[in-house]
Amino acid sequence: MEKKEQKKRIAANTLYTMGGLIFMNGVLQLIITPLLNRYMGAKQLGELLYITGLVAIICPSIGQALNTSRLVVRRSYEVTNGDYDWILLLFGVLGSGVALFMSRDSISGIPVGIGVFALFLLTVFRYYGDVEYRLNLNYQRYFIYYLLIGVGYLAGFVIYRITDQWPWIYLVGEAAALGYVAVTGSVFHKFFQRSDHFSVALERGFFLTLSYLITNTTMNMDRLVIKQILGNEQVTIYYVVSLIGKTLVLLIAPINTIVISYLTKRKELLNRNQFGKAVLAGGGVAGVFFLGCQVGTPLFVWLFYHDLFPSIKGLVTVVNLAQVLGLFSAFLFILVLTFTDEKWQLWIQLAHFVILLTTSVLAAKNYGMIGFAWACLGANTLRVVAVIALGIWKAKPAKKEGE
Repeated sequence: MEKKEQKKRIAANTLYTMGGLIFMNGVLQLIITPLLNRYMGAKQLGELLYITGLVAIICPSIGQALNTSRLVVRRSYEVTNGDYDWILLLFGVLGSGVALFMSRDSISGIPVGIGVFALFLLTVFRYYGDVEYRLNLNYQRYFIYYLLIGVGYLAGFVIYRITDQWPWIYLVGEAAALGYVAVTGSVFHKFFQRSDHFSVALERGFFLTLSYLITNTTMNMDRLVIKQILGNEQVTIYYVVSLIGKTLVLLIAPINTIVISYLTKRKELLNRNQFGKAVLAGGGVAGVFFLGCQVGTPLFVWLFYHDLFPSIKGLVTVVNLAQVLGLFSAFLFILVLTFTDEKWQLWIQLAHFVILLTTSVLAAKNYGMIGFAWACLGANTLRVVAVIALGIWKAKPAKKEGE
């Protein structure tokens, strides 16, 4: 009876988590970005997508990494809010400064520059903030957290239309979420009070941040490489082709959240048999998402980006498969993280980054967008194989009866 109730709670929490993320990303991808394409045009939107690509690299690499690190470290150490809030502020300011420098050529004027820096820093804190609800397994409030971000984006878009300053779109959404966690939670309370385990939190958070930074850079490689080699308009085209893949596969993120929250609550580690079953289950879900992407991508582009529809021919299947394999490996990393050291993840991610960067640059120069897409698919396939091999190697065999 107790197991049945736990399964019901897990199912309900998964739906809450999915619901919040789907709403937030639905607002962003189905309303905000198509409207920006209409008002800005593909070329200027490419500049904005480059900046938001840096947001997607820097902010979760710090905020989400420290979020996940805290869930894992709490098993062994009595860490406090202040331990992670200090690291969050330090990494956040440094990361926001670097990102602002990297996007300097895409920023027009000091007000936009200030807005972009604030956007990076607020988003770092927002990615960390939902740890409040992951620690306590309160996924109803987790849902509201992301619901408010989506509503904030809509309100920010109205301000953008009045002021013609696009950072308002994102600033209002991120601020709404942080305001909510400030009222309903305590994760930012006693901000500067560190414990004796601060050095442990710093070391393990640093390694996981590096790993996430490499992962998120590879996931957003299209906006970096394509911009430099093929131009801003090509950034928009590739973004549009990969959008359904990225949005549908975001459904894996709630599963990751539930998985690590529950696995780090229990004392037993995953054994080899359990890991194998999780790989098969994740692969089945990834296959369903791929089929959904194949149907949804052409329809989506035709409906929302009709002017770009002729440009996506030949790209859809390769891009979607690369996206799905990339996120499938992210799910596998979450599983492996619960029974291995963070350093293993970092080495695999680093190898994947080097392979992807080298092959994608060469392929884009020689074969254009389709070459870039095939390079991504090859690199992501190798990463999936590597993570599965690591999990099989590191997971302990299942205990036999009587042991």
